[in-house]
Amino acid sequence: MDLNQFPVFRMMAGKMNWLAERQTVLTQNVANADTPNYRPKDLKEFSFKDAGAARSFKVALAQTHEAHVAGAPDSMTVKSERQSDTYETNPNGNGVVLEEQLIKVGQTRHDYTLMTRLYSKHKQMFSMALGRQQQ
Repeated sequence: MDLNQFPVFRMMAGKMNWLAERQTVLTQNVANADTPNYRPKDLKEFSFKDAGAARSFKVALAQTHEAHVAGAPDSMTVKSERQSDTYETNPNGNGVVLEEQLIKVGQTRHDYTLMTRLYSKHKQMFSMALGRQQQ
């Protein structure tokens, strides 16, 4: 059973993809903490409302043979934006504040853990409702 057919799973997977992309952007910010004139970037905040509406009418790939793997859902198109508010700027023009970036990394990790736990609990609930025992 493809759980991505259900909107709740599709939206949780979308949030997890967004969090993974955000972690990549934040690690680039930390890696460029000493680069002159570098400004930190971040992703536009994820919205479940937009994610649900955008994915409601997607057409899935056809599975023409039972041995074929079902097509993966569309990957989110995320775009990093320059962070507009920086608390301080180094003399070389760099706007990365490591403490701020590490707080965002920690929050992103926490949110990802929350999404994986929710995904797991919803999957267990579906299995229980269908009368299948968890192995």
